[in-house]
Amino acid sequence: MTDQDFKNIEDIKRILKYIKNGKLDFKSWDNIDELKNSFELLIEEHKDYMDHMKLHH
Repeated sequence: MTDQDFKNIEDIKRILKYIKNGKLDFKSWDNIDELKNSFELLIEEHKDYMDHMKLHH
């Protein structure tokens, strides 16, 4: 994952906070596809890591 991916994950965390508080403005997140891709990459890398740990530890 790149530094941009990690920044995008922080943005996703902020979005979730706004949703929780009922204050999400969808128009403020014009890079939603980029955020989604970073989130999917994080999930994929985590799954790969967990699979690796199951096999080798």
